[in-house]
Parts: sequence; structure tokens; C-alpha cells
Amino acid sequence: MWLWPRLLLSRQADPGTLYDLRGDRAIEGAGDVPLVNMGYWPGIKSSDDGALQRACYALFDLVAQGANVNPRDAAVLDAGCGFGTNAVHVALRHGAQRVTGVNVSDVQLATARRRASEAGVSDRVDFLLASVTRLPLADGSVDVVLSVEAAFHFDTREAFFAEAFRVLRPGGRLSLVDLIVPPATSLWQRFGLRFVLRSQAVPEANVYGIGEFVRRVRAAGFEIVEEENIVDRVFAPFRRWILTQPPWVLIRYDFFYLLGSWPYLLYPFDYVRLVARKPD
Repeated sequence: MWLWPRLLLSRQADPGTLYDLRGDRAIEGAGDVPLVNMGYWPGIKSSDDGALQRACYALFDLVAQGANVNPRDAAVLDAGCGFGTNAVHVALRHGAQRVTGVNVSDVQLATARRRASEAGVSDRVDFLLASVTRLPLADGSVDVVLSVEAAFHFDTREAFFAEAFRVLRPGGRLSLVDLIVPPATSLWQRFGLRFVLRSQAVPEANVYGIGEFVRRVRAAGFEIVEEENIVDRVFAPFRRWILTQPPWVLIRYDFFYLLGSWPYLLYPFDYVRLVARKPD
């Protein structure tokens, strides 16, 4: 229990420690599928059966379809793969020949490998314990880079954009969705931001708006194909879903972690969907 106060009071929380501490606990309400994402909610009501699971798979499909993942793709990289749920889904639903998930949490990767084996795709889906800012992959060896709600953790996003550009082949695609933490503009926001950065393991260097996010993707060498703010279709309905859950769902995690996490539901986040291409 006392590891949580250490995490929240540290100068910089790191995502590997955060998710190892959480262990194999995912968001309640997703059935037997381990999910840690907020989902994409058009056409889904918070009161629907299996609402969060449906919304999360809709989010996975949104990202994969943005990059037009298909059976011709010999190598897909899932950057910040969590429990591997998206990597397995991309192999099964979208037919990618090979999917590699990269993550910094040993605990989550153990679950990811087990789920790939249970789904019968361990010959096509593998996982690496590594930082996405220092990928152990050759230049031009990947057709598609996907990232689902993870880049806000990366130290830094720009380093990830540079690595994604390096490992993609010419003409390769980058498709992602990400939580955007804009700078605080008031006293209470500055107070809440400190807790958000620690409890959600966000480097302070990643605190900027969508316009700056897009500029940094372009500065890495990418051509922007699509970009939009979808916070109203992700964070707002997810927050409504959270508020409809019974108390036991919310107290399942450590009490001190909850104390440090409450500003997460109040801070004025944005949420970006972006598709980019490495020039030929």
C-alpha cells in the first residue's frame, strides 16, 4: 500500500512503476478483457451492457482503420501496448501478418503473452520489454505504428515520434489516439496538474495542446494525413460512465492512489486522433 504514496510524491512517476504497481488489475466493467483505455463512445450508452468493452474495441478499430491495417502489412508495431488487448485484436480482426507490442511493464506483458497464447496468435503476436523512445528495431522495418492512449506517458513524445519515423518504411503509417494535457490556466488547475502528472505518470515535457502536438509530429518528418480533437467522444462519455459505476468499482484501487487521482476527472483535457505518413 505504501508504494502508492511514494509514487504520488515522487518528482516524476514513471509508467513502468505505475503499471507494475497496478498489477493485473484493469478497469472494472470490461468483463474478462483487461482494458485500461477510455474508449470511443459514439452510439454506445454508459448504461448499455458491456459498454466500456464495446467502447474500447471501437477505439482500437478507430486507430487501426486510420492506418488502414490489412493482411498486406507484414509488420505492425503497437507502442505502449498495455495488456496486449489491442495487439491481439489487430491480428485477429484486421489480419496483420505480425504485430509487435512494446511496453515497459513486466506485469502487463506477462498478461499480454498469456492472452496471445489463449487467442491462438502467439505465432503472429509478440511482445518486447523496451522503451518506445529507444526501440530495438531496425530502420525501415515496420509498415504501421499504432499507439492507443499511451504517448502521453512517453518521455518524451518527440523521442517517440522520432523513433516511429526511423523504424517505419517509406510510405509507412502512424496512427494514434492520445490524451492531451494542456497547460494550467488557473490556480486550481495548477494544483490539479501536479497530481495528474504524478498519478498518471505524465512527463512535464508532454504538457501542451493539440496544435503543438501536431507541430511536433510534423517536425519529426511526418506528413499529417488526419487530425482531430475527439475529447467529446472519448473523455466526456467515459467520465459519465465512471460516475454511473457502483462505489466498489472506484475503491478497488489503493486509497492513497485515489486521493492523488481525483483531479483526473476534473482537469480540462483534450484528446487527439492523428494519422500521419512517412514520405516515400
